[in-house]
Amino acid sequence: MLRYIYTCLFMIPSLAFSQETILFPRTPDISPDNKTVVFSYLGDIWAVDATGGNARPLTIHTAHDFQPAFSPDGKFIAFSSNRHGSYDCFIIPAQGGKAKRLTHDSANDIVCGWSPDSKSVLFSSNRGLGYPGFSNLYSVSVDGGQPVRITFDEAKEGVIHPAGNLVAYTRGPGAWYRKGYRGSSNDDLWVANLDGTDNKKLTDFNGQDSSPMWSQNGDGVYYVSEVFGTPANIVRLDFKAGAKPVKITNHTSEGVRKARISANGAALVYECGSDIYMIETSNPSKPRKITIKTLVDDKTNTDRLVTFTQNASEFAINKDESLVIFGVHGDLYRMGISGVGKAVRLTDTPADDFGVAWAPDSSKAAFLSDRSGRIEVYLLESEDVEHPKFTEAQKFKVKQITNDEKPESNLTFSPDGKKIYFLRVGKLWSMNLDGSEQKEVVSLSMITEYSWSPDGKWIVYSRRDGSFASELFIIPASGPTKENPPKNITRYATSNYSPTWSTDGKRIAFVSERRNTPGLFVMEMQKPVANGKTNLDSGAIDFEEIHSRVSAVGSMNTTDAVISPGGSKIAFRSGDELWVASVTGGLVTKLSTGAVKPQGIYWSKKSTDLIYFRDGNGSLRTAKASSAIAGADLGSVSFRIKMMIKAAEENLEIFDQCWRLLADYFYDAKFHGADWNLVRQRYRPMVIHAPMKEDFQALVFLMLGELNASHLGLQMIVNPLEEQTPELGMLFDETFKGKGLKIKEVIKRGPADKRGLDLKPGEIIFAINGVELNPMVEVSQLLNGKNDETVVLLVGVEIPPDPKTKNRRTVEITPMLRERIAPLLYERWIHLNAQKVSEMSNGRVGYIHIPGMDDAGLDRFVRSLYSDNFDKEALVLDVRFNGGGFTHDQVLNYLGAQDHTKFLHREGDKGAVLRSYDRKWTKPVILIINNRSYSDAEIFPNAFKTLGLGKLVGQPTGGMVIGTGSTKLIDGSTFRIPRIGVYTNSGVDMDTVGVAPDILVEPNPDDFKKGIDAQLQKAVEVILKDMQSGDLKKNGKEKILTPMR
Repeated sequence: MLRYIYTCLFMIPSLAFSQETILFPRTPDISPDNKTVVFSYLGDIWAVDATGGNARPLTIHTAHDFQPAFSPDGKFIAFSSNRHGSYDCFIIPAQGGKAKRLTHDSANDIVCGWSPDSKSVLFSSNRGLGYPGFSNLYSVSVDGGQPVRITFDEAKEGVIHPAGNLVAYTRGPGAWYRKGYRGSSNDDLWVANLDGTDNKKLTDFNGQDSSPMWSQNGDGVYYVSEVFGTPANIVRLDFKAGAKPVKITNHTSEGVRKARISANGAALVYECGSDIYMIETSNPSKPRKITIKTLVDDKTNTDRLVTFTQNASEFAINKDESLVIFGVHGDLYRMGISGVGKAVRLTDTPADDFGVAWAPDSSKAAFLSDRSGRIEVYLLESEDVEHPKFTEAQKFKVKQITNDEKPESNLTFSPDGKKIYFLRVGKLWSMNLDGSEQKEVVSLSMITEYSWSPDGKWIVYSRRDGSFASELFIIPASGPTKENPPKNITRYATSNYSPTWSTDGKRIAFVSERRNTPGLFVMEMQKPVANGKTNLDSGAIDFEEIHSRVSAVGSMNTTDAVISPGGSKIAFRSGDELWVASVTGGLVTKLSTGAVKPQGIYWSKKSTDLIYFRDGNGSLRTAKASSAIAGADLGSVSFRIKMMIKAAEENLEIFDQCWRLLADYFYDAKFHGADWNLVRQRYRPMVIHAPMKEDFQALVFLMLGELNASHLGLQMIVNPLEEQTPELGMLFDETFKGKGLKIKEVIKRGPADKRGLDLKPGEIIFAINGVELNPMVEVSQLLNGKNDETVVLLVGVEIPPDPKTKNRRTVEITPMLRERIAPLLYERWIHLNAQKVSEMSNGRVGYIHIPGMDDAGLDRFVRSLYSDNFDKEALVLDVRFNGGGFTHDQVLNYLGAQDHTKFLHREGDKGAVLRSYDRKWTKPVILIINNRSYSDAEIFPNAFKTLGLGKLVGQPTGGMVIGTGSTKLIDGSTFRIPRIGVYTNSGVDMDTVGVAPDILVEPNPDDFKKGIDAQLQKAVEVILKDMQSGDLKKNGKEKILTPMR
């Protein structure tokens, strides 16, 4: 399988103990008197004069502090910090000092601002229970206590009106870092009463609107928008009839981000490019860059000594199986295969060295590296006078032997050791060991892997076509010719991959998707030998009808597979375990337990019972093929590596890898109009100013935003949360003003839905574990860490129905983590929707929601179609909040066909066919979509519309459709790479234009609070009306099959 990793330059200046102008200060705010600007830098909160100059730190902590906000009276600064794992709200005196923690929930609480009286902090958080789980606005007293919920649907970036009666906020799934996006998945500005009622939309621009700020007297709002084109600028919208946005700033090269206004309304500060700018509202045409200098030591060690006993990215075993080369954090090591002795370091650079291959005689090795700025092939040999043999050497020389702009991958030595073969952008190449005589062996692209025959005469490779089907081809090792072209040996256009040869060359094992799931197959290279015939060419391949000499090995779902040297067994991965099977499929044995996730399976050529593999933790493992008990004979090839990692070099390498991956593989060679080389030049200097993981990730996302594309992202490794907030399994009345928590609903199958608890809506929880609940007690703080522990609730009613009746009782309950509650909330949402549809249609119309275009979503759809809805007259199908996948055709298969035959039982029951899963839905159907229907959940409604299956109701989809994959970076982070464009029949790139509904329905937060789903309601109204009027797709004529007598 291909691995894509990339560039680094190593001239790295140090920030420690040097005073210099900083880059990439973030999330600024300005004091009420307009004299001081605070911002986040190096993970701390800093203050600087509004005129610029030397900054001083206000917080000093190893965690990440950001989003500082001055209180209107100028006495305090609120900020968010992940000191306890997730982000909580804190306040400090404006001059600095000890931080006071205000919130304690394991959801991220992000500071937005303050109340006008400086007595409470406004923040956004997704701590509320519900499906879908959006972020909403809360306020918390500066004295702490239980936060008060303000909005009830979806809100962030909230700001309270100077009069204290309104809140402006942004609503939507917009990406703050993305430039130039136009579509429904943007953020718009809304305003509501401070109790969350009477929500009104302020902006309807189909691009990004963010950072709302009230004007000084509250008669309008400033905000950041691309309404006047890209890049974003600050605009103002007055609250007058017919008022239009007015452009305030005029930045032309870099966009405005994260703007804030002073409490007196006289000045604004914001991010732009790598700096912070300030404008005066009385003279906004002259923005001023604030030049900031710091004199700061590193807050943590920039060099860290790390000991690795796992996390190997790969391994390669030499021919006599005495040594192994493996990769750890971008460097290569050699070690005895027994695991005894010290590992010898072969390479030592900040770059990523990988893809290593031994020469057949073990005299050298070749590998891939991005140390030159591109992925090139390098030769590794001994430079040790005392130990000239490569297998014994302690010193090494490295020589670059390719120099091409296109990246290389999948390198091997030819079996005779005279050539190196490799892939270059999906084409197979060969060259001499010094890099000379480079030859394109196979000129067709999209080759993903290849394997040598044991005698070195043949190469089998897997190649994809434009429909993503992959076939196996065999060519002579010297390359195909007109007389001897590549021969398709599978001729089964699904997916065929992972080919390996038996040592006698008579069999190839491979993986093929021939029954919708990948399975094991074996191909015989030769026809059966007639009785008594000998002295036949044992290495010959009989190509005639070779594709028919294929047999399935069992029926298990398979990914990687390797045939044994003798060709009688196959080791393979199924699920997360290692298995072995005979080639006939008659004997299948599980070799591992505990979800080892085997990768890089290698069957020993010296011992037919020994199998090597790398497990999911990056440890080198062994297994015995003859093991009778799963897991009983697993072993390890242990190593212990100590490595000094320089943080600045590591971040530069990660940044360059991200940039290079997109330079080489982004689906649009024109990068959506971005100058990708210039993008690197602009953003790379900021890397050393973002040593904190949180800031560095934000910087990478800003770079990705230049592409204006979906399916991009960097997921860095994060530590588990120190504090997790579990839930009691109930929904509470958040408008209740009394003491305690008033039960609104008990979540079915949750921790409170147990026999004997008898918790009912209307009852009140007065205390938890003996702590009385009141506005000064945060419930989350009482529950933190209590998952799977028993807590005692004091429950009762406010006024007992009978004064003689005991008012309160204790209830013991075991809270449940939110990740386990979430599926229950989804099921609750589905049940309520189905109930509403049934009620509105008097049971005539069914309802199905597809949560994802994956196997689980398909299974849910099929089960619900046949078990719950097949007797309905019509169907409401819902793909809102569906993130995509790739099952659109499978779902369409149930909807797009017509009945052609009926089967009639003697007893009178009838059906379409003998297998229930082949029954088609031929009755009316309507589809609901919204601005969170993404990817394959956009391909599906586009096909639904194109095929005329019914009407679409809701909002346009997001316009975020790309075929994507992901890869691991040098530190183990995961990076997404959009590699395949998706287009409509008319040539429209679906990553730029969403699917429009036939009936547009924009939801309002007021409806959400009332329990009204306007889109669902409209869908039922439309399909009922169409059923009555006959405005529906007509089906073909039926024909009844007369039962055989």
